[in-house]
Amino acid sequence: SSGINAEWPLRPGNMTTNKQIEDMIGIDVAVMRTLPNTPVRVRAGVIVAYPGTHCAPSHTELCSKLFQPLGLFSVLPSEDLINIASGLAGSSPAFLFMMVDAMADAGVRMGLPRKVAESLAAKATEGSAKMVIESGEHPIQLANNVCSPGGTTIEGVYRLNRAGFKGTVMDAVIGSVEKSQGKPMNYNY
Repeated sequence: SSGINAEWPLRPGNMTTNKQIEDMIGIDVAVMRTLPNTPVRVRAGVIVAYPGTHCAPSHTELCSKLFQPLGLFSVLPSEDLINIASGLAGSSPAFLFMMVDAMADAGVRMGLPRKVAESLAAKATEGSAKMVIESGEHPIQLANNVCSPGGTTIEGVYRLNRAGFKGTVMDAVIGSVEKSQGKPMNYNY
């Protein structure tokens, strides 16, 4: 015996595989690799998981029951996808916080009080995310629905597109995924 009294390690983490943990423990034990993002703190997070070699369906069910109150729980079809989910769902809260901050700064620059601007930007972000989740419409269609010909929104969309918004966001997610996968970072832009 290894001296470890572990019936079922539930392991949040990144860049360490279930097999590495199983080998470290040295006994046949169920390991569930999980990756929660920071919005689990407010029960609106994303938790992705992948069961290890010795996990039974009952372990996955228990994990689901433990995590579902914290947000969306998803068992991925491959452990390799956890690194991708890390870059997307794990890192994106920081990107969205930065977007809310930038929107609030713009509101302040144009005359809104800071607290009002932050609250409006955060609530607009929350409502928009809820529409994506609940409407079943593609996000770009939802964006198009807000744009009236010659209107204020299409002007802002034009400026975001001109600045390379989509490519910049995609680069941020891809960079996070590649870092999670242990790829060397190239900072020569």
